[in-house]
Amino acid sequence: MRAVTVVGGSLAGVQVVKTLRSRGFDGAITLVGDEVHLPYDRPPLSKSVLTGDADANTLGYLDRAWFDENGVELRLGERATRLDITDRTIYTDSSTLHFDDLVIATGARARNPFTNTPTGVFTLRTIDDALRIRDALADAKHVVVVGGGFIGLEVASAARSRGTQVTIVEAAEIPLSRNVGTDVAPALSALAGTHGITLTCGRSVASIDGTAHVESITLDNGTLIRCDTVIVGVGAIPNTDWLTDSGLELGPAGLVCDRTGRAAPHIWAAGDVCAWRDTNGTPHRHEHWTSAGEQARTVAHNLLDNGIRTVEAAPFVWSDQFGKRISIIGDTTGHDTVRFLSRGTEDLGALYSRDDKFVGACVVDQLRLVLKCRKWAAAGTHTSEIPEWELADL
Repeated sequence: MRAVTVVGGSLAGVQVVKTLRSRGFDGAITLVGDEVHLPYDRPPLSKSVLTGDADANTLGYLDRAWFDENGVELRLGERATRLDITDRTIYTDSSTLHFDDLVIATGARARNPFTNTPTGVFTLRTIDDALRIRDALADAKHVVVVGGGFIGLEVASAARSRGTQVTIVEAAEIPLSRNVGTDVAPALSALAGTHGITLTCGRSVASIDGTAHVESITLDNGTLIRCDTVIVGVGAIPNTDWLTDSGLELGPAGLVCDRTGRAAPHIWAAGDVCAWRDTNGTPHRHEHWTSAGEQARTVAHNLLDNGIRTVEAAPFVWSDQFGKRISIIGDTTGHDTVRFLSRGTEDLGALYSRDDKFVGACVVDQLRLVLKCRKWAAAGTHTSEIPEWELADL
């Protein structure tokens, strides 16, 4: 009987398992996860879990009964440590597993450049991280968030909603400028400013200080900021350490796969751990919830019939912060023109093009416009075919 092992209890890992069963695969499936929790949804961790509006116990994708009823062996709290692709063997910290096909979905971990810090310093990636931060926010007076990306801004929004003083320290001159460009980013950062967030940009943190508990941070220019909680949100590192001697191709963006999700014969990958090659052969890692799910479904289909399906949908990510939803569709970095349907912080609508083709958008709320933009981006629609393009201002 054909045996599929999925390493990683992430969205991608669970979606592979679900798709295999829904497509009629009746072989053995084993899901290995390094956390003791049943696989759960991560986007709420930086939002409703921190505010206390969501019960962490309700975040599971599937209950244990589903795995039992569908014949999926769960090996939770078990960490993969090494892979032998010749013998098709996975070594974990407690056992050895053999497979016919392997899907790697081990995700990524929070990057933390600070070592030997006092208590009160956190990163956010897991449900346990979120619960520790939530408890800290209950008594926090001044929170410093290091990093003004989407996670940093979401955490800042959650902290501010609890009445806490919040300062964001961001190395770039404008938060999110690397994500949406310098034309559009000011409107998004203004959203944080109007909600009482102090933005300290163009600066980095030189040290986090305190005897037992954090008391302050010192910036690279010597400025000292008093605080009692620090949350570090400066990116993520793909969890590929256990693949180091496997012979698989590893790069800065993770495990390298072809456009179908193959890393090697009988070995596939999906989600934050990997970088899929584009049509030009360049690997890209898409750290988005929607991309992880789409990659996982594609991998499951290809695994079953040795197919060559690829992900056709344009990248899409959203961020809920300060009572608004920011949607990023397609490519918002490699453009030559940006046009604005609205420049307002509350209803931003920015459309991006390259060589007269629509390539992406940044939209605040406006669900109908978001759906249109996803369709245009996926189709590579010429701007002349988009009425909204002619209505927009440069």
